[in-house]
Amino acid sequence: MGLRLKGETMGTSWSANWCAAPGLPEDTVKAALEAGFARMIASMSPWEPSSLISRYNRLDPGESLTIDAPFAEVMDIALEVARASGGALDPCLGGEVMRWGFGPAGTGAGEEGRAHGPAIWDKLMPEPGRLYQPGGVTLDLNAVAKGYAVDQMARTLENFGITQYLVEIGGEFVGRGVKPDRSPWWVDLENPSPEEAPWRLALVGCAVATSGDYRQQIVRGQHRLSHIVPASSRTSQFGNLASVSVIHECCAWADAWATAFFAMGDVPSLALAGELGLATIIQYRDAPARLSARLESWME
Repeated sequence: MGLRLKGETMGTSWSANWCAAPGLPEDTVKAALEAGFARMIASMSPWEPSSLISRYNRLDPGESLTIDAPFAEVMDIALEVARASGGALDPCLGGEVMRWGFGPAGTGAGEEGRAHGPAIWDKLMPEPGRLYQPGGVTLDLNAVAKGYAVDQMARTLENFGITQYLVEIGGEFVGRGVKPDRSPWWVDLENPSPEEAPWRLALVGCAVATSGDYRQQIVRGQHRLSHIVPASSRTSQFGNLASVSVIHECCAWADAWATAFFAMGDVPSLALAGELGLATIIQYRDAPARLSARLESWME
């Protein structure tokens, strides 16, 4: 039997499609999913003043905060991708994001929140489960947290014994198993270029996450500003870069790498995706999409 739930969380929409034998109340599943969303918001939402991340961002230099397991896992992923990407993704750029006009106003929006980079990363978690404020750090984990929340949705369904499902939050997906007719869970990736059709993916045992600025941006004068702070080495030689999608076993990792690659630009991203063996789609506003070596090998 095919079932579907949907709602809103984290400033966007969510949905869950699954196949299960009769007898499992939809209200029970929905309550469990929404409880998971509430825990994520209480932990890592910078829009919630009482969340752990908001409390951390208000700490004085030298103070520390005990964080929950999801926060610690997301921080570990963010810091690992930060190091591997040369800082293209940096969880300490919350102040910069706010100064660009995105995210909640407040801590980090003025002269605060300017501490970031490798020297800072090593000071944040010198012991498990505890986060230290070296001074001037404004964390922003949105590049990983939404994907992590989708992974949590998947775990919630699996705790009910559900093994065939497609779950998503704001266009980040995890698919497991197949439909009753044995067809896969199909996902269409929006194509920013009007000249090309959407990319259609079969999600069977994997996740996909997309980062880009073709939807979320601010125009000031003659300049278009993205909510993703670009790396200093960012380049785009093949067109007007619009989005990067990464396919991975884990949605949190896909989310983190999609953001890092978009911040880097297409040329260095394709090179690094090739080194790491990551399946990646880079889309443009005015040029054909380009694929990483691993994704191209899947299509041969």
